Amino acid sequence: MKLQRSLVIVLVLAFAATASAGRTHTKKLTEPMPFGSDILDTGKETDPSDIQADIALLPALAEGVNARVKTFSVGLDPMHEQTAAEWFESLGYRTLTGDVKYVKGYWGGTRAEADPRLGASFCQGAADLAPTQDYDFANWLPVPNVLDELASTYPDAKFLLFESEPGRWLDNVYIKAQEAALRGAKCGCGGDVEDRVDNAKCRLGDEVHFCDVYPCVYERTFTTSAVDPSAWVDTYVRHVKNVKQSLGSRLLVVDMETPQSPIAVSQQIASHLGLSANPEAFALAHPFEPHVLAHVSEHRWLVFWFACVGALGAAILFAPSPFTDGGARFYRDMAERV
Repeated sequence: MKLQRSLVIVLVLAFAATASAGRTHTKKLTEPMPFGSDILDTGKETDPSDIQADIALLPALAEGVNARVKTFSVGLDPMHEQTAAEWFESLGYRTLTGDVKYVKGYWGGTRAEADPRLGASFCQGAADLAPTQDYDFANWLPVPNVLDELASTYPDAKFLLFESEPGRWLDNVYIKAQEAALRGAKCGCGGDVEDRVDNAKCRLGDEVHFCDVYPCVYERTFTTSAVDPSAWVDTYVRHVKNVKQSLGSRLLVVDMETPQSPIAVSQQIASHLGLSANPEAFALAHPFEPHVLAHVSEHRWLVFWFACVGALGAAILFAPSPFTDGGARFYRDMAERV
């Protein structure tokens, strides 16, 4: 009986450890993850060495992908940028979207973790582009703000611009800006820039906690943290115009104002980046669409593992012990029947 109880205790401890790892490193995504998602742990500083260790190994490229091309998406529509991040990650590209990086999960899926290095340096006054060396694809704020620096630092890189109708863009960015404002307030770094500098955790020149990325990147992009429809739309229109004039043939403008199939968008990107010798076949295999199932699979593997551990524990707990008289008779009777 003592051995039986010991086995149960070991299984319970293993179950608890696995559950803790799952809570720490995984999150089920039922919709595109917003910039400023609560997946990031605001209570811990992010160690750059841990970030680089996770990125060090190149993931395998997906079937039909023949090239790993340094790519930056410099648009300002969060909906299309989130889709792009998930899509490139599904191709095997090391991906940074805002301050979130995608890495392979413990159970065969994908997990999202914090990499605030670029955003934090940008909010301190001068963006440090060194973190972008660790990625094949990067997008979302503050990437669009530093497109000129990226273009000169990576002369062979390619660029994407997903262009939306300004009215629809405003609807999309309004939701994300609200999420960013809540994020900033939660971290104690919300409010206007002049108010935040009084907070020791947010003072310019000091080490800035990655929470201060919210809503700093919005303020520096659009000049205000609160949405000003007229001013923000003007900023968006100017940004699109500037991008088109700055990057020449290195840029692919994907017109999202008119309906396009995911296959058509994928084919355009594949042709521009040279991802495949057969862009048509590539697009059929890899349509441009969200890949939330890749993230959900991490959660499903955890559920499967928990179920297996629970079933094994129950079997050990309720099975007759061979070290008792009754249990010994039970197993002798079973052996005789066989």
